[in-house]
Amino acid sequence: MFKDMRARFSKKGSAVYFSHLDLNRAVMRALRRSGIPYWSTGGFSPHPYCVFAQPLSLGFESEGELFDFRVTADFDPEALKAAFPECLKIAEIYPPEDSFKQIAWASYRVELETAACPEEIQRAFAGPLTVLKKTKRSEQEVELGAYIRTLSVEAGEGGVVLAASIAAGNERSLSPIYLAEGLNGAGIPVKLGLVRRLCFQRTDGREMR
Repeated sequence: MFKDMRARFSKKGSAVYFSHLDLNRAVMRALRRSGIPYWSTGGFSPHPYCVFAQPLSLGFESEGELFDFRVTADFDPEALKAAFPECLKIAEIYPPEDSFKQIAWASYRVELETAACPEEIQRAFAGPLTVLKKTKRSEQEVELGAYIRTLSVEAGEGGVVLAASIAAGNERSLSPIYLAEGLNGAGIPVKLGLVRRLCFQRTDGREMR
């Protein structure tokens, strides 16, 4: 028997350059190092069961990454937290309430270097902005508004800061990179700065738990 658990962790510092495979390996090493009674997969090469919500693009920070694991007995959450490096700091461990399949949106803080004022940026997003959205299999011109749940703009150092909730589901998703591309395409020069994922959200906007 096992019990499902979920960890919310940050991905900062050197970890922003971890690939998803690098992250998976780092988390498995930490699980083994912690000494907690984790549940392992079967087969010829058993390893700690570990499932991540969604990959994060290289160079992006996060305060709200999630991974699920399983334990076979009661454990000390502090032992697991202590086994993780500072760049992958665990903020919270709890029994999951939602399925990763319910993820519809992700909340981001996006810093843009620009001479444009917040009001100009907000007006641009209020109108139609199109980008060429690329995937491994195709390219498609899309209207950004269809992928944005909420978006607000405030002044930042050397530019503006976007607080955006954008599509992040399995069937429909958008990288924050396209927010900058949309503005550049509309004749508003911007340069993408720090991007930080804050949390995952359900269809109604509630934070995933």
